[in-house]
Amino acid sequence: MAESKTLEEVQKKIGRGVQDATDALQEKVEKTYDDVIDRLKDERDWLERELRHEYRNARRYVRANPEQSIGLAVITGFVIGVLLGRATK
Repeated sequence: MAESKTLEEVQKKIGRGVQDATDALQEKVEKTYDDVIDRLKDERDWLERELRHEYRNARRYVRANPEQSIGLAVITGFVIGVLLGRATK
């Protein structure tokens, strides 16, 4: 009888230890997940600001240099057309 009680006590201690370790790991995973989400949100916000800034700069450039913009668009279209034409052969 005494052996079975000590065995049960050992099993309970091991069970509590496993549960404590599981809880600690769960907390750490949740904290890491939250940190990653926060970093990704910060990166998204930074990227949105940069894209808006570059978009405004591109629009200003096109308004200031319409001839160059049209010429660049024509040349780019020609190059893409040639590359696609060669790729389909």
